[in-house]
Amino acid sequence: MISFPSRRAWLAGILAPVLSTVALAAPATAAPALAPFDAVNQFIGTELDTTQNKSNDAYGNTFPGAAVPFGMVQPSPTTYKPGNAGVGEKGGYEYTASLIRGFGMTRHSGTGCTGRFGGYEFPTIPYAGDSLPVNPATDVKGYYLSFSHANEVAQPGYYKVALDNGVTTELTATTRTAVSRYAFAGAATLLLDVSGQNNRSFGSEITIDPASRTVSGWMYGTDVCDVGNLYKAYFSTTYDQPFSSYGTWNDAEMVTGSTHAVKSGTDTGVDFRHDTGGWLTFAPGTTVTAKTGLSYVSVAGAAANRDRETGGKGFTDVRKQAKRSWQEALGTVTAAGGDDAQRTSFYTALYHAFLHPNVREDVTGEYLGYDDEVHTVARGRHFYRDINFAGSGWDMYRSQAQLIALTFPRVADDINQSIVALVQQTGRWAPGAARMQGDNLQVILATLDDMGATGYDRAAALASMVATQQLPATTTTRSDGYQYFATGMIENRKGDFATSRVLEYSVDDFAIAELAGRLGFVKERDFFMGRAQNWMNVFDPVTAHLRPRERTGFDRSFDLRTRDDGSGRGQFNQSTGYQYGWMVPHNLATLIAKRGGVAAATAQLDTLMAQLDAGAYTQTGNYLSNQPAFTTPWVYNWLRAPARTADTLRRVVSEMYDTTPSGLPGNDDQGSLSAWYVFAQLGVYPAIYGTGDLVISGPMFSKITINPVGGRPLKITTSGAGRYVSSLKVNGVRQTASWVDASFARCGGTLAFTMSDTPGTWGTAAADVPPSYTAGADARNSVGTTPDGQGNLGSLDLSDWSLPRSALPAPGTAIAGFTWPSAAPGTPDNWIPHGQRVDLPDAAATSVSFLGLATNGPATGVATVQYTDGSSQQVNVTFGDWAAGAVGGNVEVLSVPARNNANGTSAAGTFRVFAASVAVDAARTVDAVLLPEGTDKGIMHVFDVAAS
Repeated sequence: MISFPSRRAWLAGILAPVLSTVALAAPATAAPALAPFDAVNQFIGTELDTTQNKSNDAYGNTFPGAAVPFGMVQPSPTTYKPGNAGVGEKGGYEYTASLIRGFGMTRHSGTGCTGRFGGYEFPTIPYAGDSLPVNPATDVKGYYLSFSHANEVAQPGYYKVALDNGVTTELTATTRTAVSRYAFAGAATLLLDVSGQNNRSFGSEITIDPASRTVSGWMYGTDVCDVGNLYKAYFSTTYDQPFSSYGTWNDAEMVTGSTHAVKSGTDTGVDFRHDTGGWLTFAPGTTVTAKTGLSYVSVAGAAANRDRETGGKGFTDVRKQAKRSWQEALGTVTAAGGDDAQRTSFYTALYHAFLHPNVREDVTGEYLGYDDEVHTVARGRHFYRDINFAGSGWDMYRSQAQLIALTFPRVADDINQSIVALVQQTGRWAPGAARMQGDNLQVILATLDDMGATGYDRAAALASMVATQQLPATTTTRSDGYQYFATGMIENRKGDFATSRVLEYSVDDFAIAELAGRLGFVKERDFFMGRAQNWMNVFDPVTAHLRPRERTGFDRSFDLRTRDDGSGRGQFNQSTGYQYGWMVPHNLATLIAKRGGVAAATAQLDTLMAQLDAGAYTQTGNYLSNQPAFTTPWVYNWLRAPARTADTLRRVVSEMYDTTPSGLPGNDDQGSLSAWYVFAQLGVYPAIYGTGDLVISGPMFSKITINPVGGRPLKITTSGAGRYVSSLKVNGVRQTASWVDASFARCGGTLAFTMSDTPGTWGTAAADVPPSYTAGADARNSVGTTPDGQGNLGSLDLSDWSLPRSALPAPGTAIAGFTWPSAAPGTPDNWIPHGQRVDLPDAAATSVSFLGLATNGPATGVATVQYTDGSSQQVNVTFGDWAAGAVGGNVEVLSVPARNNANGTSAAGTFRVFAASVAVDAARTVDAVLLPEGTDKGIMHVFDVAAS
């Protein structure tokens, strides 16, 4: 095995961004039946299962083709099937198709967005004729190529197909260059569809230079899902054979001998696909090798990429180099044991997980930033732009980022620094328009940081998070961020999956808090940890479920099986409420308690797991081929039942995955589903997003070694047989806890398992469960007061109105036995109750009083008075509406003559704050008050609690 210094030094190389050119040797004691490279089957995940309707495709949307790990290019075939557009117009390769549209430059592996896939720039179609019978702008489908799977070969870094027209096409690649070889039996023409990418085209250009046998150009269009992210790509191709003839087309004009065509404009509402291109003919029977450099900076950059990476190398040389790169990448995880089918599924998943993200800078270090300016990455570093296509990391943060951190820590460093570059260049935390919700790049960065990826500007990253993720919410990329920051929730009338956004934003805030804590920023950690518990604002204590909430109360008529009823009431993104109902990875202990405790929550989770992959249409079952459900099998660890985690994962592996073309059960989303599958078999999973903590389920191989490039090995060994963990030693020390903290990911070490055929007691004690981060649960969570003219620094009633600070007591002032909250503008000054504990001075009292109000009220809830002797007393608390009079038991403490609006204006009226007092046992000493878990209607706001 190569030494650590050699692997580390290699990382600075330019030819392949993260991989050494020396293959790892398999240990003699663990020689597998099927080597990792040979185990990869690129056709897994290429077939759409049309018998399923799960809301997203039952289709990996993967592809066979040529690529190197994290490379800029993925030359590959794209297919077409007449008839069903959902199958025929897939953006890549669909196994039941019988036609190939051509061979393009890039692919987004595993995307959804049927009909709006990105990539596939500059496709080439090898045509067995010496002239084009029809203008491709008019009928490009006439040039599509029939083929048979029997005539295909696909290996990591290589693809070959003998087409029915007699042309054999082979593809391989370096990091930034596609190398293609076309062997013609007779007439030889290459059709260059420079405007033939998957998504809309706004313009393109082609220039043919017969003297140098070079063709170059560019395309301008929109990226995957067509949500508004536009880009320009450039190419430069050299051919090793002279042109017999050539020409270009541009709309209806098709000119033999033309060397240039361009179609360009500023209108991004058009679609110029296939309108512009060219063709080259060669001598009959010729074998032509083409080297195509890609760049997002310039044609010159594309040419430099090609020349630096492939100059002097033939097709076979490049193919061998790509193979070595993949042997190194797949060798980062050596798994002993397993039959050929298991090894094929495992190493194919590992292969898919390493296709993205992609190097974006040229060999010169230049890259086009998010500000549309050319920047230069530091020497030895790489810039990754597509950290998760249109999802802004929504998929990647749940599995793939962590797998990269364990195997390629230097790539993880560069991912984090690339995120920092995005923020510095734009002041935002999303790369343009995002199809999915959440500031998930913050979660990726904080998670990778905890796993050891600290080679980036940590201080700048945290400073930007703190600056952008607070009121007045003018720089956040979170939709409805203003309402969320002010009230800790997003009301269901906002639509756009409002309830799941609250859950996602809570995870985002937890990640920020964790990063702040690691860097020693206590105030910031406490602030965001309080926000991390906002998920409690959408937990309904009556039905014991996370549920959509209206300003007048929880919507208990909402069917939690519903993804979207077609009336704008979609509340859970790509999921049901039952699936998203466990998406509190950082505080599952509290969620379980609120659900009724371990027994009740176990029964509820069992119901979810009755169907592992039911989809998101009117289902109570799970949807484990989609990201929001990824953590759910490991929730059993928090329920003191790790054996059920093991059982569930074995079911998933056997029921949902296989080695057929339909063997990947959902969109792979740039490798996130594949990475999840790898973790399921490794026996550990990073279930607490924002940290590097690993929750343990037990490995499915007899021995696993993770050999990170430039890092320390992680070894997983087993003795005994069976699926259940009966004992565990962590670095030689026996442990019953069913998790290890992030130091294991950072520093390496050994997990030595003893396995059994029957469940035992390992991991079942209350002290054995993974951590739940409960800090901040009792903090004030709503901003209801604002300075005049700055109503965007708070919102009391979810309709953008707040109390004016100018008419209220000064912070810290005593009023009617209470203390007005000492909160700076824009920070929480009241509680929206969800059971927070308010500590009081230990003293005997005859009553406990609450200072507050209701919006869209009145509102009533049940509080709990706790006494120092351990006893408690429940009391009813009611507040009148702030814009109406006091209700029974209320005393008006103060009123103000106006209220502020988020738009900077104010409106006259009388708005009140009340006191509500309840009698308590004067013979006992009051210790604390638990605020109501919820209220009957409206939103209750509590500013202070006092005993008297």
